[in-house]
Amino acid sequence: MNSRGFTLIELIATIALLAIIAVISFVSINGIISQSRVNDCETLVNNIKSATNSYVSDNRYNKDFVNLVVDYSINITARQLIDNNYLSGEIVDPFNKEVVLDSESIIITISLNDDYTVDTVAVSGITCDVS
Repeated sequence: MNSRGFTLIELIATIALLAIIAVISFVSINGIISQSRVNDCETLVNNIKSATNSYVSDNRYNKDFVNLVVDYSINITARQLIDNNYLSGEIVDPFNKEVVLDSESIIITISLNDDYTVDTVAVSGITCDVS
């Protein structure tokens, strides 16, 4: 008996194989998207650190800036960097592109060397982990 077409077993095996491929693809794509968001966040933090370095470099001889320094450390907000044109515009959340982060809540702690150059920059208010 020579039949034409697929058997039920062949159809089930094909559907199962396609389902396995779809699950593997979904997991891989989901991981790539998550890593992309983490990279966007790290880029944002690095841009803030770069803007902070420029801000300190431009203002380290400014009397008003020096008066704010306590024990070779100073805290500023991202809003101050935006207002002084070191950062442009609003800061968008890398994990939810529709949400604009509150630039007042992003605190930048700058540790300075003896000559008022930047030693370290720490940014709080932005979390770059995928939870």
